[in-house]
Amino acid sequence: MMNEARIGVGFLATAIGYAGYRQAVDYATTRTQGRGVGDRNPDSKPVPIVQHADVKRMLLAQKSYVEGALALGLFCANLANEQETTDDVEHRHQVGLLLDVLTPIAKSWPSQWCLRANDLAIQVHGGYGYTRDYDVEQFYRDNRLNQIHEGTHGIQGLDLLGRKMAMQNGAGLRLLIGTIHSTIDAARIRGGELAQLGDQLDNSDATP
Repeated sequence: MMNEARIGVGFLATAIGYAGYRQAVDYATTRTQGRGVGDRNPDSKPVPIVQHADVKRMLLAQKSYVEGALALGLFCANLANEQETTDDVEHRHQVGLLLDVLTPIAKSWPSQWCLRANDLAIQVHGGYGYTRDYDVEQFYRDNRLNQIHEGTHGIQGLDLLGRKMAMQNGAGLRLLIGTIHSTIDAARIRGGELAQLGDQLDNSDATP
């Protein structure tokens, strides 16, 4: 039950972060201010702020945080489903072992970085982002709870390093590393951009 609750907190943090991201995108595509890059004509009309490099950077950072957190949460949710439904005893054990290792990460990582996404959503809105005229300030306050709900970062760190990494003589960690390498190999087989991303993810020092 505790593992499911922690994964649920990660999903909640992700959802709130994603809501802020979507509002930041909507605002950036409709709010106009400043001239386009290289435009020195004082009579030019202001452009949507999404065209400015710093705003693009903030939006892409938010997108990376929320989509990465969503992928992690869905992966853990699928493991939890497999653990409950498989008839293969060994597979159930392996899935449970991997889920045990990932659960503190699935709670702690989204609650930190999706809060950062909400912070960036406020920044995209400028001064308006700190007022109640827009929802992004409420999203930030709501998401701040998730860093301390169902265990603080310190508690999750103790659980991950003090228990999960050491359990069964490091079997969970080896399984996680093996799963990562299997994903990299699958990406390379697919070729194209996936293979390039797999190469970037690969770390020759991370051996089981």
